[in-house]
Amino acid sequence: MQEPQITTSEELTGRQRQVLELLVLGDSNREIAEKMFVCEDTVKYHLKHIYEKLGARRRTQAVRMARQGGLLAMSAKPTMTDYE
Repeated sequence: MQEPQITTSEELTGRQRQVLELLVLGDSNREIAEKMFVCEDTVKYHLKHIYEKLGARRRTQAVRMARQGGLLAMSAKPTMTDYE
């Protein structure tokens, strides 16, 4: 099993952390875009960089690696105020 390439959440931008937190909830790219008030291409842009930073190839792997690396709280549940 591959270890996360980053060790602290500071290496992810705030928006990347928000996308990752919504991934944990199982949201689609469209749902993430709607909640963050951005277009789907922006979500894909953030996902690409999250995958690169974590060394992940897909969504589920990125979530697992972020949790194992302590980058996400196991019960992370963002609120709408996080996106204002």
